[in-house]
Amino acid sequence: MPDDHIALHPANLFKQPDGPVSGAFDDTYLHSRATRPITRKSPFHFVTQLTFINHAGKSQALGCASLLEHNVALCCIYLPEFHDMEEQLSRIMVRTAGVRATPYWFDFRLTLTSGKRIAIAVKPERESSTYAFRQKMEAISNIAVPEIADHVHVISERNIDPVRLARAKLFHAARFPEPQLDMYVRSELVGLERPQSIKAFLAKTSLGGQGWWSVVRAIRAGVINVTAYEAITERSVISLPGDM
Repeated sequence: MPDDHIALHPANLFKQPDGPVSGAFDDTYLHSRATRPITRKSPFHFVTQLTFINHAGKSQALGCASLLEHNVALCCIYLPEFHDMEEQLSRIMVRTAGVRATPYWFDFRLTLTSGKRIAIAVKPERESSTYAFRQKMEAISNIAVPEIADHVHVISERNIDPVRLARAKLFHAARFPEPQLDMYVRSELVGLERPQSIKAFLAKTSLGGQGWWSVVRAIRAGVINVTAYEAITERSVISLPGDM
């Protein structure tokens, strides 16, 4: 069986991905590329659609059929080596039991800037830890690689770091830049003489709380670091790279 999780190292969430970035919300976003319909609403569980900025600087829709899928998607999208993510790929036919092949759809396919393709099956721990599921995934992996991916990973809630997820959510909320504001905040940040809280830094500028999202974008871009591994708040202490 392949490894059952992707190493989403916390430090990886602090770098800005390569390529152009959209400067404002794009209401002409690219629609979902799912080959199998994703339920738009359910009385039993969470369903949603998010958009991310693709390598061409365009907003791309991504459907998620559960809260766990949504969280996995965010953690993947904010990896520095992220290139693309697709949901509900074209089916593959797999013989997992008996003699008849049956269709299987992976939840996501993550493509990295290196070109590596990772097919992702998102499953709750109570299901992914069973022998029957692992046996089924072994058969599926043998077909999926190299037909639609280079690697297959199963991700459950066990693989989601709460701090990493909190930071990914924050970076996602700050994904649309404000060029002039960002430039001003970064010019102030490069003159940071000692580690201090984000709140203290902003209080010394003329922006106050208005500069919060620009600071978040500067953290993601690696202009400054957060000294502790924690969810980022106004009390988080920031410093220039090398000053920690």
